[in-house]
Amino acid sequence: MQPLEQEATRFIAAWMRLRQVIQAANFNRFQQAGLSATQFMTLNVVPQEGMTLSELARSLNLSPATLSETVKSLEERGLVRRTRQEGDARKVNICATDEGEAMQNSASQEFHGFLSGLFGRMGKRRREGLLTGLEEMVKLSMSSREPAETNPRADGVVPGTRSMRRSPRR
Repeated sequence: MQPLEQEATRFIAAWMRLRQVIQAANFNRFQQAGLSATQFMTLNVVPQEGMTLSELARSLNLSPATLSETVKSLEERGLVRRTRQEGDARKVNICATDEGEAMQNSASQEFHGFLSGLFGRMGKRRREGLLTGLEEMVKLSMSSREPAETNPRADGVVPGTRSMRRSPRR
């Protein structure tokens, strides 16, 4: 294995272990609040000023169909509300309520404290190196993404458009 491949493998292993630590830390928080993981993630993303279900789905990388039921359950608990957009009544914003915002802020403060504790056990130089490296990875990944619309498929159809080809009639 080449050195870069070894480093990538090492990074992936460390990232997965860190992800498990973070998920375990968050699991206790949303369990205490009586929320599922998806409800907890949703509540952490929905701003008080609101966003559409489509925007929410994109930010969580979930389907709108999956989130629809999640939003409904959060709405029933009084943690989010749906409001029609002023300029376009067809669009509905999902907004965090004061109670939802308070729950989200409490969980965020606890999680921030957890991460601060981890960072405090690392030396300043290592923290800076970690943050700089992660920020660079994010920047590189964002600059290397091409919009799906500009990536034609092998059959020549641009994703998100209808093919103008017609099937031969029989």
